[in-house]
Amino acid sequence: MKIRVTAAQKTAPRAELLVVFALDESAGRALPGLEDAVREAKATGDLRAGFRQLSLFHPTSISSKRLLFVGLGKRRDIDAERLRRAAALAQQRAEELEVRELRLWLSDRECGNVPIEAAGRAIAEGLLLGAYRYDPPRREKSKARHGQNAQVTFHGKDASTFKSGFATGEAAAKATHFARDLGNMAANLCTPTYLASQARKMAGAGVSVRILERKDLERLKMQAFLGVARGSVQAPKLIVLDYRPPNAKGTVCVVGKGLTFDSGGISIKPSAKMDEMRYDMCGSAAVLGLFAAIKNGALRGARGKHRVVGVVAACENMPDAAAQKPGDVVTACDGTTIEILNTDAEGRLVLADALAWAVKTYKPSKVVDLATLTGAVVVALGHEVTGVMGSDDGLIAELIAAGKDVDEPLWQLPLWDVHKDQVKSKFADIANLNSAAHGGGSIAGGAFLSYFVGPTAWAHMDIAGTAWGGRAKDYYRGGASGVAVRTLVHWLRGLR
Repeated sequence: MKIRVTAAQKTAPRAELLVVFALDESAGRALPGLEDAVREAKATGDLRAGFRQLSLFHPTSISSKRLLFVGLGKRRDIDAERLRRAAALAQQRAEELEVRELRLWLSDRECGNVPIEAAGRAIAEGLLLGAYRYDPPRREKSKARHGQNAQVTFHGKDASTFKSGFATGEAAAKATHFARDLGNMAANLCTPTYLASQARKMAGAGVSVRILERKDLERLKMQAFLGVARGSVQAPKLIVLDYRPPNAKGTVCVVGKGLTFDSGGISIKPSAKMDEMRYDMCGSAAVLGLFAAIKNGALRGARGKHRVVGVVAACENMPDAAAQKPGDVVTACDGTTIEILNTDAEGRLVLADALAWAVKTYKPSKVVDLATLTGAVVVALGHEVTGVMGSDDGLIAELIAAGKDVDEPLWQLPLWDVHKDQVKSKFADIANLNSAAHGGGSIAGGAFLSYFVGPTAWAHMDIAGTAWGGRAKDYYRGGASGVAVRTLVHWLRGLR
């Protein structure tokens, strides 16, 4: 979708579809040049302004062919999520009406108490995320879609602030499209090699990319990572992306689990819904999406400048004769020995080596990992909330605040010494599972990872629930959600 942000004007623009937001308590208040058109609409008795209500008119008093009101409800109830959903609804209605371009016209009044920068960001995200469709491989090419062009005009003294927020939202939303596409691809198409090829395209604009191959992983003694990959013909890849802005203050690492398919290995999963294990690389999709956003300028104008290193551990987990077995003991690159109690607890193994290597190599002040790690987090929090835990409450609070601002909620789970003790092993330093009697499967995954970050401030985001399967909400219909791309962008923009 292509969008232009244009300067305000005193008369109603000419458009195939002119869209304005309507408030419950001021359905009669209009932008300059729209007074007569609003009066016409009100006279019909069909103008609705409740949240998500749509009212379409063919006005005679302005040059636009159609006038669409998208209801926001009461002004006091407006938040960024309402603006995001209203923008998505406008785009979808434009597509249904088969118009080539929509024109969205709004003022600071329709933003309620939402800061103007956040309003611009939310509207950009709504328009773009609402327009997303996965284009699967089919014999017949998809038909050209309507409603894929938009102009947005903001009336208010903070037009430059709105435009700045809009640009950030646009970059983050396009990156979320990219992450969604990666997640939705079939596993035989989105392989570790394919992820590496997509990462290489991120090079430039301050981003460098390197790919560590199997021989490199062997040299680094990453037996935990290589053990998971042993059962697959697909070569494992450790993908490293490095953004170094001028005068960077410190380094942060973002690490993603990239299991492009997870059969469970020898501890094989049930066949029902095993196809959904294409989504087991959504942590890596979030990291790659973040760098797509960075390349497109999402961190331009950020409060602080930090070096950002992204690490993706990509492989498959398959039950070949060479696959590792329950009871095997492997050694991570930092020397920690691991007893494999269940080969389906594989994500924490690839992350163990990736985290340990990232911390040793880059010595970051903060590290965040993202992984579709456990079904247990879905039991605890469902599909609408990401579980977060770690070693640093300040870092966790930053991520929770960023998620709240972009409407990708996170909930902190405890991670105490008792949980770390529960993953200790009789036959190695630690085991990749705790006892079933202990419960807390999601926390056990975090407890395992805690052994590989040392004293570094660290947070683990378990996105197994939020990466796919959530409820539809105008700008998301199903499939991969691209979760955490927008959270990471917003977190990094506010990081001092």
